[in-house]
Amino acid sequence: MKKIMIFGASVGGREAFYKLRHYCKVLYFVDNNIQLQGKDISGVQIISAEQMIQFYSEDIDIIICANRSQEISSQLIELGIKEYYVMIDGFLYYSNLYDTMIPKELCVQPYYRKEDGEKNILFVQNKACIRTHKLASIMHKNGYKVFLLYTYLPPEINNADFINVYDGIYTFFSYHGLIEFVDSSDFDIVHSSNEPDILTNMLFLTKKHIVFDTHDMMSIRKHENKFNLAFEYIANTASDGNMYTTEEVIGIARKKYGLYNKELFAIENTVLEEEDRINLPKLSSLDGAIHCVYEGSIVDGSDRMHHRYFEEMWKKILDCGIHIHYYSKSECKYYEKIVGNQYLHYEGNLGTKELIPEMTKYDCGLACFNVTDLNRTYLSSTTSNKIYEYVSAGLPVVVADVPSHIAFVQKYHVGKKLDFEKDIREQIASVCKIKIEEKFLSKNKLTMMSKSHELIEFYEKVKGREIVRKTDQK
Repeated sequence: MKKIMIFGASVGGREAFYKLRHYCKVLYFVDNNIQLQGKDISGVQIISAEQMIQFYSEDIDIIICANRSQEISSQLIELGIKEYYVMIDGFLYYSNLYDTMIPKELCVQPYYRKEDGEKNILFVQNKACIRTHKLASIMHKNGYKVFLLYTYLPPEINNADFINVYDGIYTFFSYHGLIEFVDSSDFDIVHSSNEPDILTNMLFLTKKHIVFDTHDMMSIRKHENKFNLAFEYIANTASDGNMYTTEEVIGIARKKYGLYNKELFAIENTVLEEEDRINLPKLSSLDGAIHCVYEGSIVDGSDRMHHRYFEEMWKKILDCGIHIHYYSKSECKYYEKIVGNQYLHYEGNLGTKELIPEMTKYDCGLACFNVTDLNRTYLSSTTSNKIYEYVSAGLPVVVADVPSHIAFVQKYHVGKKLDFEKDIREQIASVCKIKIEEKFLSKNKLTMMSKSHELIEFYEKVKGREIVRKTDQK
C-alpha cells in the first residue's frame, strides 16, 4: 500500500486521512457527492468515481472510509475494481470477490521494554481527548513514563500541545496487532478511555492491569443500544480499576453494576493547572454592553432534548441586548441562521491553552444547559468542565437549573443561577459584578494537578492487584 485513494470525503474519510498519510501517499479523495467534487482536503483533490477510474492502476489501492461501505464496494466491483479495503474506526480490512473483511496490519512495532526501576502507563484511546492528555501530564510530571496508543485520530490534529508529554506514541490497523503489542510489551498499567467501550473490552485479552476511565458513563446520558450497554457492563466490571468524573457517578456505577472490592477513583475534568492570568481589555469597557461567552459543543434543533440545545435560552438572553460569543468545534451555521442577530458572535475554535486567556475579555461565562427528564440525572451527577475554565479565566459563571452546578457556584461564590422567568438582564449584570481572584482554582485545590497524590495512589493500588479474568477460569 504505497499509493491510495480514499473513497469518502466526509468526516470518516477526513479523519482516516490524518492517520493514513503517515503510511501511504494519498493521491485523491473520491466521493459521490457532486457538491464536494472539485474541492480539496489538505491539498488533496476530491474527484468523482468516474474520474477515479481514469487515474486508477493496479499499483493503487482504494480504501473505503464511509458509512455506506457495502454500497460503495458494489459500485467499485461494477467499475471493475475487484480488490479494495474498508477502514472502520481506524482499523483496516481487505476484501475481494472471494474474501470479505480480512484484517490488515500496516504497522510493525517493536515491543516496548522498560528499564530497571521504571514506572509507566500506556494510555489507549481511539482519538485521545483532553482529559487523557491531562492525566498523562500529571503522571509524567511525577516521574512516570507515559505512552499513548491511538487507533483513529493522531493527537497532533486536535491537541498538538500535549505531544511532547509522551515518551512514545503508537498506532495499529488491526485488533490483533494492537493486542499482541500491548500484551508483549512491558507496560505496568493500561489506561483505556473509550466510548463505546470496544477497545477496553479487547484489552481484557491481555495480561495487563486495565484501568477503565468511563468518564460520566454513556448510559447516564441517554438510552443506549444493547451492544453499548453490554460493552459498558463488561468494561466496568472486568477492569482492575475504574475512573469516573465525580463521586456521584461512582455511586451510580456501584448501583448499576455492583462494583465492590475494586479500586474506584473520581477526578473531575477541571483545568490541569493554572498559569498566571493575562487579562485582556474587557469588550464591555469599549461599548458599555454585557458580553457573555460560551465554549463547547452545540446541537441544532433536530435534537431538542439534548442538554446542549441552546436556541430557546440564547434567544431570551439575546433579546435583552446581551452579547453571546461562542467557541465551538460544532457546526455553527444553524445558530447563525436560526438564532443569529447582531448580538450573537461565532468566534471559532481554540484549544484550552489559547482559549482561557482569550476569554478574559468577556464579562461572564454561560453554563446554562437544557434540562429535560432524560438528561436530568446525567447533568446532576457531573460538574461541567467549562465552569472551571471560566473561573480560571476570571469569569463569574451563569448556571441554570442543575443542582450540582448551583451547589458549586454557591459554595465557592463564583456565580449564580439564572431564572429565565425573571429579569434576565438584571440577573446577568449582577453575576458580572462577582470578582474571581487570581489562581482561584489552585488556591482551592480544584485543579487536576492538585489531585496528583490521590491519582498516583490509585494507580499503584491497581498495579498491586492480582489480574484475574473470567476467561482464565476453567
